[in-house]
Amino acid sequence: MTGSPNVSLGQPSTSTGHNDSAEPVGKGKGKEKQVSPALPPLPFALPEEFGYDNTNWPSPSALHETAGPSSFGSLTSARPSSHTFLAPLDLISVPAPPAPVVSTPTAVSHPLFRRRSLPSLTAGTSAKSRFRKKVNSSTLARKLLFRKYDGDSCPTPPSSPTDGRTVDLGAGNCFAPWRNDSAFRLEYESLPSLKGRTDSLPFPVSALDLIPATPSDVFAPIPYLVVNYFDDVLPRELRVRVMLSLIAVHEADHARAVRDGQWTVTKASSSRNKWVGRDKAFRELVRFSRVSKSWQTLVFDGEIWANLDLHAFPLLPKSLLLRIARHAGSFVQNINVAGHVNLHSGPLIEVANYLSALSVSTGSLPFTHLTGINLRGCSSITTRSLHHLLIQSRTLERLCLKGLGAVTNTTCDIIAVYCTRLVVLDLGRCVNIDAGGIRSLATTALVREEYLALKELRLSGLKHVNDNTMAALGRAAPYLEVLDLSYVRQLHNTAVEAFVACRDDDEEDEEKGIRIVCLNAREAGRNIEESNKYRRRVTRLRHLILSSCILLTDAACSHLAHSVPQLEFLELAGIGSSIEDEGLIRLLNTTPSLKRLDLEDASSITDAVITALTPVPPEDQEQSDDQPNALPPAPESPLEHLIISGAVEVTDDALLALIRGCRSLRVLEADNTRMGPIVLKTFIRTVRRRGLADAKLVAVDCRGFGEALLRDLAPQTRPRRGWVAHAARGLGYLDARDAPAEDLRAGQGQDECDEMRVVVKTFHGWQTVDAVQAAREKRRKARTRRTAHESSMSGASDADEGMGADRGTRWWSPGGRRSGANSPPTVAQAQTNEGCTIM
Repeated sequence: MTGSPNVSLGQPSTSTGHNDSAEPVGKGKGKEKQVSPALPPLPFALPEEFGYDNTNWPSPSALHETAGPSSFGSLTSARPSSHTFLAPLDLISVPAPPAPVVSTPTAVSHPLFRRRSLPSLTAGTSAKSRFRKKVNSSTLARKLLFRKYDGDSCPTPPSSPTDGRTVDLGAGNCFAPWRNDSAFRLEYESLPSLKGRTDSLPFPVSALDLIPATPSDVFAPIPYLVVNYFDDVLPRELRVRVMLSLIAVHEADHARAVRDGQWTVTKASSSRNKWVGRDKAFRELVRFSRVSKSWQTLVFDGEIWANLDLHAFPLLPKSLLLRIARHAGSFVQNINVAGHVNLHSGPLIEVANYLSALSVSTGSLPFTHLTGINLRGCSSITTRSLHHLLIQSRTLERLCLKGLGAVTNTTCDIIAVYCTRLVVLDLGRCVNIDAGGIRSLATTALVREEYLALKELRLSGLKHVNDNTMAALGRAAPYLEVLDLSYVRQLHNTAVEAFVACRDDDEEDEEKGIRIVCLNAREAGRNIEESNKYRRRVTRLRHLILSSCILLTDAACSHLAHSVPQLEFLELAGIGSSIEDEGLIRLLNTTPSLKRLDLEDASSITDAVITALTPVPPEDQEQSDDQPNALPPAPESPLEHLIISGAVEVTDDALLALIRGCRSLRVLEADNTRMGPIVLKTFIRTVRRRGLADAKLVAVDCRGFGEALLRDLAPQTRPRRGWVAHAARGLGYLDARDAPAEDLRAGQGQDECDEMRVVVKTFHGWQTVDAVQAAREKRRKARTRRTAHESSMSGASDADEGMGADRGTRWWSPGGRRSGANSPPTVAQAQTNEGCTIM
């Protein structure tokens, strides 16, 4: 047996300090070391010549150029060495799969060493699956690399500490046995320092050694972060716009439901539809404020509550009102708390302070940006709190204080001084105010040589009105378009004349639109023998209400002639027989734009008034066109609403001519007159042919209408004009869209919500409404009795089931007397021991 020879493949073997013979080699003095027996190398079918030209191994020059001298003792050493030993399996070239490239950062906390006993790992692999290491240039590395070994020592040079940048591990390499893909890259420098492991230990071969230790529990669930795009991403302006769009969406939904016919009486009567449109949106916004504090700040933003309309919530808590006022602040421009009877003076003062632009604590005079205030029905507020609010409202344009006892003449003085921009003022039914306050309001403006900006003034029920008050009001308010003087008991004809009369020093002002007209005695309604000229102011009145002014006559209408050319609504109801034809006709001839005329209880008017309202018929116009001096055709009459209730002198012919001539007439109230059936039929036929919606004919107490006539016209008429809202749920309107067929058949019930049907209010029409209500009540009672009967039967059946299988046997006697104690039990009870047992 020879020693282990140095095998050289393709090159002569060289030896340094060793004997080439087969004899044992001694080491110095003493007994020679016995060499262990070894078998000869196995014969392999090897190529005749081994070289780098015949193998796929990288050349030594390439290794030397890229990674320096190899320290792994493989066959690809940079230079041949006699100390290199080859195992038999090392001579077999086995193709390996593509190896992944593993790169490491620059810094290594601890040098990594290779085990000495591992064979060459680069045999049979491609150039991409080899180890590339740079040899440390230290003295220790050189000594370990180039020292001489004995024949029996391990010929493999030790691995030098690596200081290279990258290390490539093949897919089949023992350093990374758990990976098989070519995309795995192991960052060695990122490995933490392993406690207890020295630098001399070999490279870790376990996958757990390469996994860094985490300070937290690895089994803890990964937190799922939900991004709040609304609060964290969107800016505040867009979030406020989203809240505003909620109001627009609710309004659009309600309008679309009404337009498409989906808004019916049943839906409106439901409790969930008590608030619709804008009111429902406000309720939803208040609910949104409970989501979070950020949403609360958005909901109570001043831009959303610029129009603080709370009239639909009369029971609104005081705390919520104060919170809205505190957060909205000076952004609020309109406040409507009509009907809030629980609103006291204290909360009103706090609201005024919150809405002020400047705080009271600064010492400056605070003011709000309010342009509209509606306190109608707030009977609990005091005069002090009302004045406190008005003094701070310098930009006020609309003010409604109807029916408030807190309004006094001092209130008018404050309005005249601080609220100079008022356009709409409603002081109707204020019991603590009289004509002196209105006169002070007008005189204050005249002293400043200014005009009141009022366009709408309502003074219903004003007391102690005289000529001076009306004259001052006429001069100070030339821009009035709506004037309500209803139920002013002291209003005379002369006061109406003073309102439109001009003094000698009054002049026209074209820049401000003030015009003056000069009338003769005939035009002014005076004695024709007089030669005086009467100057009248041309007003801008469109709506004049003089109802229930019992001291007026038709002379007041003569005074108004030529002074109200733009008049559209004239109400003279409740005056009685004092209104006659002469003055009324003179006024009607100068009001070509009149749309509504209320002459209720004017029993003295005749057909002449109706003729004055009726335009020239078309056939008369054609006949007049043939004449050489023919007049131009009369314009179409704009009359839409006429009330002549109680006008017993008006005939059917005048009414028929009025219906045919006025193409826009859709409401005719002629109850308690001599109107006949022909007028009713003509009105219904004409209105339906013209396609006018919500037409109405009132014929109560007209004896010419019988039940048979109304039955014939039932398919085209309805007894009432129904309106769909939650507030009308108690009226029980009949809607064919959701009403049962029984309601339409009961008493010839008619659809009251169809706007194309003509409303005919008669005595027999009210009987139809009563019949429908009686049928509903009858069905309700029957349903209640049926439900009670079913519940009682179900209770009896349950009781029978509890008695036992034999339902015919009962524990009570038919006569109502209990069985005695000696009564034997029934057969079923004896057998089953169940049921009721008499003790």
